Amino acid sequence: MKVGIYVRLSKEDEDVRKQTGTKQESESIQNQKSLLIQYAVERGYDIYNIYTDEDYSGADRDRPAFSRLIQDASQHKFDIVLAKSQSRFTRDMELVERYLHGKFPEWGIRFIALVDHADTDDANNKKARQINGLINEWYLEDLSINVRTVLTHKCQSGQHIGSFAPYGYAKDPADHNHLIVDPVAAAVVRRIFSMVLSGYGASRIAKTLNEEGIPSPTRYKQQQGLNFVPCHASRVTGLWTIASIRAILTNQTYMGDLVQGRHKKASYKSKKIVTLPKDKWIIVPNTHEPIITREAFEQVQLLRCERAVPCFYSGAARPLSRKIFCGCCGGSMQVCGNGKQYRYLRCRIHTYKPSLCPNRSISLDALDAIVLQRIGQRLSELLDPDKLNLSAFVKEAGERADALQRELDRLRRERQKRQGAVTALYQDHTAGVVNDEIFAQLDDGFRKDIEGFDRRIRALEEERAGTLADPAGRYERLHQMAREAGQPQALTRELVCALIDSVHVGPIGPESQKRNIEIRWRF
Repeated sequence: MKVGIYVRLSKEDEDVRKQTGTKQESESIQNQKSLLIQYAVERGYDIYNIYTDEDYSGADRDRPAFSRLIQDASQHKFDIVLAKSQSRFTRDMELVERYLHGKFPEWGIRFIALVDHADTDDANNKKARQINGLINEWYLEDLSINVRTVLTHKCQSGQHIGSFAPYGYAKDPADHNHLIVDPVAAAVVRRIFSMVLSGYGASRIAKTLNEEGIPSPTRYKQQQGLNFVPCHASRVTGLWTIASIRAILTNQTYMGDLVQGRHKKASYKSKKIVTLPKDKWIIVPNTHEPIITREAFEQVQLLRCERAVPCFYSGAARPLSRKIFCGCCGGSMQVCGNGKQYRYLRCRIHTYKPSLCPNRSISLDALDAIVLQRIGQRLSELLDPDKLNLSAFVKEAGERADALQRELDRLRRERQKRQGAVTALYQDHTAGVVNDEIFAQLDDGFRKDIEGFDRRIRALEEERAGTLADPAGRYERLHQMAREAGQPQALTRELVCALIDSVHVGPIGPESQKRNIEIRWRF
């Protein structure tokens, strides 16, 4: 019999530790593993894999190790799922019913939880498992309500509860719930407001700050030694952007008011964040020293309203939306212009700091015309048997599939070797041959190797399946698409999504004086 062991540790355990004043050592990852390994070894079970999730709630449905376990269970790679308790596996009643009482019996998988004696092979145990599921879910709901109540009270009391202080401020060393002015960052904030009052726009301000080498809020926090991770991919570059400038200009925290509660989770079961209307925000005035006077802040808001222009974007997806990238730096390109006579694409990086990317803008209409022409050429090739031959197409697909299979076989052999080493290591540790320190080091190394093999194997399996998926049919569908499309007269979203993976806009060639436009096709 093969077992898949599942262990989990989350923020819930830290909450319990604080409430009870105990260390909860019994719930540690290592102790869960030791208990379950000993149980499996004593009964002669072979350990197929240990699936470990850390910092994930029992109600989280997107736990990576949990998802891998479910995938492997569906393919019957093991016979038993072993966990310390039912709550370690899940605190979600819906998942209890879906897997313990639905999918697992269907797949021939037994579930065993040691502490609360949950065992799907025991028919008389079902009601107990369901009661456990309800109790676990109620626990999560009560915990969520308690935490939210405490945080709301802190917000209403004028205490800052964020992990990081807003740019321009720092957490008071004497009271981490109180904000104090950061003189360096505050000077930049004052300058941004002053520049707006002097007639500067957000784009010009961002470009000026980047040219002067002034760190953006993201970069500044990181330079201060804070483990700050930007929430938007565009901020990874560490540059000032229009968005970062606007965020500062609209933040009334700089008037001395504490603004919190602008977002909340949809539910304790969901990671989805919901933006609340302004009348639901928790705003406590005069909680800290202001950086900007109220008069200056209000004046800036009036100026921004006066300068605002209607957006020319209609709401319908543009044909090349999310497909266009800079051929120099690889960043995304954004649409700009007045919306009536001229629209163009520009690299975001070039906009904010030209020295990082030399690529210049290109007319959106010109790019659309180039892509349309290239599509016409591609469709013509599909109809030319001398350029795209069925037998060659099928042969190439078969050769690629064979090469992928050889690599898959090799990876699976290597994975099996690592898994055998892990099983032997567990037995030696249980027998006292290997001490805890060496066990932890070796186990961690083997686990990382196995996880790497698993990721690579899944990727190659998907690629091979796509390669072998009816190559003749794919060839015919491409031909049919080409016949139906003919020579398209207009660029459409449907046509782009069917044929194009991405478009990369390069710089103008020094000799040809033409744009290097690379199209990466979906076939």
